[in-house]
Amino acid sequence: MSRYSDLKTRLSSVEILRLIKEEHSYEELSPLLGLSAPILSRYVKGHILPSLERSKRILEASMEQVSDLIRKKIRFEDERVFDHSAVIYNPNLLEKIGKLAFYEFGSIKVDKVLTVETDGIPLAAQVGREFNVSFVVAKNRKEMGIRDFIEVKRVFISGAYSYLFIPKGSIEQGEHVLIVDDAVRTGFTLETLLELCRRCGAKPAGIYTIICFEDTLRRLEQKLNCPVKVLVRI
Repeated sequence: MSRYSDLKTRLSSVEILRLIKEEHSYEELSPLLGLSAPILSRYVKGHILPSLERSKRILEASMEQVSDLIRKKIRFEDERVFDHSAVIYNPNLLEKIGKLAFYEFGSIKVDKVLTVETDGIPLAAQVGREFNVSFVVAKNRKEMGIRDFIEVKRVFISGAYSYLFIPKGSIEQGEHVLIVDDAVRTGFTLETLLELCRRCGAKPAGIYTIICFEDTLRRLEQKLNCPVKVLVRI
């Protein structure tokens, strides 16, 4: 990693500590993170920065607490239907989720971020900001003013289908694309986004999502030839 990436990791670990500190006392966090309460306090208050190796350990150990925090904000209607608007439209929380995305994929090359409209856009914007790259939004219709598109057919479990479109040239051949989505229910949209990458001659760098069903995740991990990172598994 570059010095810049190393510094981002160290700063991100402090930001994540501040986030989970809102839900836990230093005494509660101490055994979870393997650090004393006074040391955690000094990090959270910005008196000192943790070392790079300690920052990585903090980020790894904090994943479960961040996942629990997100889970508390999800409102379930039934097993497969939920409202996560309190997550994706929370700028402070989304900023931290973007930092975790950079931690997960910051060691590999990412040239573009790709998502699908509409709820994936806030996450894609934040992740793109962390990687300092632009993001592309696949849409269900062709936009006026754009002449050429790449399109892929998206087929649903019911047999119904639709198309996803991105402007031709928005993803270039050979680029490494990180695919992000706020929530993955069936995985068919993700597979369509992967096909869009292939049609452009790009290389999927990985998949990052906030929420994913366990059965869908198992199927994707078996089928897809790229890393899949999920914050909350349902």
